[in-house]
Amino acid sequence: MRYQQWLLSSVCLALILSALPTRAEVRRETPARRPYITEIGDPYPISRATLDREAARMEELRLYLDQYGYPDYAEVQEIRPEWPWDSYEVRLYYLRRNVEVDFGRAFTLAESYPNLGLLKFSGGIPASKRLQIELALNPPEPPPPPAVTTQPQPEAQASQPTKPSLEELVARVEAAADRAAAAAEDAVRQSEAAERAANRTVEIVDRLLEQSERQAR
Repeated sequence: MRYQQWLLSSVCLALILSALPTRAEVRRETPARRPYITEIGDPYPISRATLDREAARMEELRLYLDQYGYPDYAEVQEIRPEWPWDSYEVRLYYLRRNVEVDFGRAFTLAESYPNLGLLKFSGGIPASKRLQIELALNPPEPPPPPAVTTQPQPEAQASQPTKPSLEELVARVEAAADRAAAAAEDAVRQSEAAERAANRTVEIVDRLLEQSERQAR
C-alpha cells in the first residue's frame, strides 16, 4: 500500500516538473571566420564611457582609439574563456571604413604588462551585422497615429417660435390702436379739407352764375 502511494506521488511529481517551463538555452556559436572562439549569448552595446574604461585596461585598444577615433558602434561579446584570454571581447565597428576590430584582455604573470589588451581580429563588417548596427543607430520612425475623423455635427434645428408674453401683446395692441387713431385723424382732416374744397367750388359756381345773369340783362 505504501509502495503504491509512493509510486503515485512520484508519477505526479514527474508530471508537474515536466509541465514547468524549461530555461531558455544560452546561445553558443562558433563564427565561421573565427573558428577558434565560441561566442556565448548575444552581444550588447556599450557607451563611450564604458569603452573608455575598457581602453584603460587594454593598451592596444587605447592606442587604436587614439589613432582612428571612436567607432560608430561598440559592443561586448562574451566568449568561452581560454588561457590566457579573458571571457569577453570588445568589438568596434567603423561603418565608413567597413572595418570590425575585436580586442581581448590577456592575463600575464609579468608585472610590467598589467594592461595587456591585444587586437585579436580585424576584418570587414558582415552585411547582416551592418544592417543590425544601422537599425540600432537609426531606428525607423514609428508610424503616424491614425487620423481621427470627427463626425459632422448635426445642424442646429430651427428654433420654434415662442409665444409672445402678455407685455408684448399689450404693446402690440397699443401700437395697433395708435395706428388706427392716427388713420382716423388723418381721415377726418382729409374729410374737412374735401368739404372746404367743395364749399369753395360751390361759391365759385355761384359767382359765375351771378355774373352770367348780370351780363344777360
